[in-house]
Amino acid sequence: MKSSKVKTLVQAQHIDKGIEVYGGQPNPNIQRHLEQINWNYEAYQFKDGRVLLVYPDRSFGILYASVNSLYQEMDLEGRSDKSLDNL
Repeated sequence: MKSSKVKTLVQAQHIDKGIEVYGGQPNPNIQRHLEQINWNYEAYQFKDGRVLLVYPDRSFGILYASVNSLYQEMDLEGRSDKSLDNL
């Protein structure tokens, strides 16, 4: 049975091996969107469509099940930030 998790924390020792094994490539489109909302990560997209966000010092990563799941979370984060500005 396949896991239904949308995102998974990736420990530092698994980042480079995961990128190598699953064919992770930098994704400039996702990277541009991350920069627009000030998320400080490097974006890699795997051949199977999953997305790995790697913290700059490579101390951890966050693996998303798909580009859509990442964008949904980014959208939710953006909405919560805007609502806090209106307090």
